[in-house]
Amino acid sequence: MKHFIATVSIFFLTLGLFNCASSSVGIATSNKPIPNTPYETVKTVEKTFTWYALDFIIFGIPFTEPPITDLYEKVMEEDAGDALVNIRYWNDKSIFGPLTRYRFTIKGDLVRFPSQPTTKNKR
Repeated sequence: MKHFIATVSIFFLTLGLFNCASSSVGIATSNKPIPNTPYETVKTVEKTFTWYALDFIIFGIPFTEPPITDLYEKVMEEDAGDALVNIRYWNDKSIFGPLTRYRFTIKGDLVRFPSQPTTKNKR
C-alpha cells in the first residue's frame, strides 16, 4: 500500500511540474489610427501562430523565429484588407519538460477604406 501511494504521489507531482500551461488576453481598437474615416467591414478573421522553444528555467532557444514581427500583415494578406478593428488576442504556452509550445491567436474585423475619388479641375 505504501508503494502504491508513493507511485500515485510521484505521478501527480510530475503532472504538476512537467505539464504546465499559462495564458493572457487583450483587446485593441485597431492596428492603424482611423479617426473619422469611413470604412467597410469585409469579414471577421482569426489566425493562430504556433512556435516551439527549448526552455531551461530562464534561458530559452526557439526552434523557429516567433512570427510576431509581421503579425498584422499576415492576418490582412488573405483578403487584402487595409486595417483590423475590434482586435482580440490571446496567447498561451504549454510546457512539456524542456519543450515549450507557444500559441498566439488574433481575431478581428478586417476592413477596407473606400478609394478616394480624384477631383479634376474644370475650366
